[in-house]
Amino acid sequence: MVEETDGCSMRVFSLISFFLWFCITAGAQIVVVPREKLDAVNNPRLSDYAGFFEFKTTIINAETMSEESGVQVFSYPFVNVGRDTLHISRLVTTCSCARASCEKMKLAPGENSEIMVRYNPKGHPGRFERRIFVYVGKEESPAAVLRLSVNVERGTDLSGLYPVSMGNIRVRRSEIQITKGIKAEESCVFVNVSDKPLKLECERMLLPPCLNFRTEPEIVLPGEEGEIVVTYDPSRGDGKSRMTVMIKGLGVSPSQSSIVVMLNEK
Repeated sequence: MVEETDGCSMRVFSLISFFLWFCITAGAQIVVVPREKLDAVNNPRLSDYAGFFEFKTTIINAETMSEESGVQVFSYPFVNVGRDTLHISRLVTTCSCARASCEKMKLAPGENSEIMVRYNPKGHPGRFERRIFVYVGKEESPAAVLRLSVNVERGTDLSGLYPVSMGNIRVRRSEIQITKGIKAEESCVFVNVSDKPLKLECERMLLPPCLNFRTEPEIVLPGEEGEIVVTYDPSRGDGKSRMTVMIKGLGVSPSQSSIVVMLNEK
């Protein structure tokens, strides 16, 4: 039976980074993760069955694809060059976007098979290396590690990452929550879906005195990401519990081009 494990190697480093940040902010003693432990995750020691596998290749560099290219299938043919029957017990991938299966899980000496990897680029733009670990019997260490390098270009369907449409831009969220009386700065990530560079501005005459508006960067090229940054300064006025930041020049009505700022009680 094939087993798959979700998660990417990037998540491992993200978790380590978060742990270190937590230790610093909490005033705790920092525990340094030994390099050998990190290497054990990325390059685990192979089991004694490693010598049974003879692959035509263990590394595939896929051609550049789009999120909308659909599922891509890659093959890793191999032969059992050992003297005993080979029992493949499971295949584990480093991301749920890659699903591995084996044509034959039990191979006699000299018998051929192949490991098939179905890669779904949808929702995974960027350049990554996915790994597939091949386990034999009850061994805790993999007998082989296969690598799949992919470069995925962002597709035209941005509804998943940026669910809110505002004419020339799509935004990840259109509402900001801020605690009343505490100076704060919040941001909304957006993408320029027009064919021209955008410099976003808000209706300053309608902007409450306690709020300020800017974008980073100031000019966002077509297809590029930016951030709408809203700063709240209670020293310039308390503000209402619900305030609106209206963005100009998006080609839609004011009700469809506004960021809502909610002031919550402490």
